[in-house]
Amino acid sequence: MRRAVAIIICVCSFGSYAQWENAYAFIGGGTSYYQGDLNATAFPTPKILNLSFKGGLGYNFNKRYGIVLHYTESSLSADDAFVNNAIKNARGLSFESPLKEIGLNLKIRNITGKQETYIGYLFTGINYFQFNPTLTRSGFATINYVVESSYPTSGFNIPFGVGFGIWLTDNFGLVWEASLHVTYTDYIDGVSSNGNPNYKDAFVDSHVKLLYSFSQWVGRGKKTQKKSKGWSPKKVKPIQCPGL
Repeated sequence: MRRAVAIIICVCSFGSYAQWENAYAFIGGGTSYYQGDLNATAFPTPKILNLSFKGGLGYNFNKRYGIVLHYTESSLSADDAFVNNAIKNARGLSFESPLKEIGLNLKIRNITGKQETYIGYLFTGINYFQFNPTLTRSGFATINYVVESSYPTSGFNIPFGVGFGIWLTDNFGLVWEASLHVTYTDYIDGVSSNGNPNYKDAFVDSHVKLLYSFSQWVGRGKKTQKKSKGWSPKKVKPIQCPGL
């Protein structure tokens, strides 16, 4: 994850020169689950839901578009025993894998039309992620299993997500966000030729995030603006709400 750290440092350095009234930070938690050979359902059993944590920085170019840099840490898992399929039950495979992800996403903002109070957006982009599955076989399995090895444990995914929330104060907001991550690997679960190599793995995550807007920090109102050299009421420009 050295690349991830380097990117975050660069973005933070850029932020010191940017217009902070259009920037915000966020942190949150939620769940993630895997979709692939060991779980093909859109609505999984709670047994394969895993904790997920997400944080990052965002910047709004205007009322319509913004960018977000995020880091997510979670895990993925699944088990043939949880699937209503006799063949997969007989295969008896299960896996667990940590998941680390960093990404730069484009955000389409203000889909609710009331950004001063409500938050609504769509997003997509490119994410880099790392995984490392540990695959096990049940003692009750009756189908032979061929061990696979020497496959990549990192790659890129494209997220397709949506978020909705509300501004609690001028600075703080609360958002629920969910996204589907489409990957280009069939080895998140460590299973490919033993499963269906024609379909790539995917995962879904959902988070509740606390947002902090920097708009108040740079000065909303005369008291803070007076701290700037050459302040004048005529020079104070209205600060746009960085609604997401």
